[in-house]
Amino acid sequence: MTQPRSSLAIALQDYKGIRPGIAITIAAVALVAAILVGVTHIYMLGQSGDAIDEGRRTIRTLHSYNAALEVWRQMAAPGAALEFPEQARLRDSIAQALQDQLTALQAELTDAIDRDLVGQVLADLSRPVEATAAGSELGLGGREAMIVLTARQDSALFRAAARYQRSQYFAALIIGLAVVAAGILIVPMSWMYVRYKRGVPPGM
Repeated sequence: MTQPRSSLAIALQDYKGIRPGIAITIAAVALVAAILVGVTHIYMLGQSGDAIDEGRRTIRTLHSYNAALEVWRQMAAPGAALEFPEQARLRDSIAQALQDQLTALQAELTDAIDRDLVGQVLADLSRPVEATAAGSELGLGGREAMIVLTARQDSALFRAAARYQRSQYFAALIIGLAVVAAGILIVPMSWMYVRYKRGVPPGM
């Protein structure tokens, strides 16, 4: 005995689009590709977001170190008006704190150039104050190295932001693949089925 045809089969008897088997295959491939692209997109967003957050923290830290370094240069310059012993102790404590913090930062950095720049700052901080005759030159090399290091970190942050922007193209690709999957199979078949359920006979 022949089985009664379902309402979907009746609604699709005049379907003029791509053969359902081919349409299902294309839609399935598009959806699988959308899932893979979506996973890649999420991974890239996570990486870019972490890089941006780390870059912001590093830049804020470097700005604070740069300010402390400039204060130390002013206090350590020959002829600086240090009227009280507490001022000299403060100067030395600033230098010691910077040395500790920059040593820790140097250990965390993976780029060899950045590590060398931090080493230049540490070398200036470790020099005796009396070793420099001209106050304007005291710590100048370290200050320049700090400026270059900050600029390099700024560039790294901009590159991370650019990668974050490029990852948005993956979102557009996901939408495009979903549109292909829906447009080639789901939308036309659903439209014909809805028309049939509303009483519009096939072929009309």
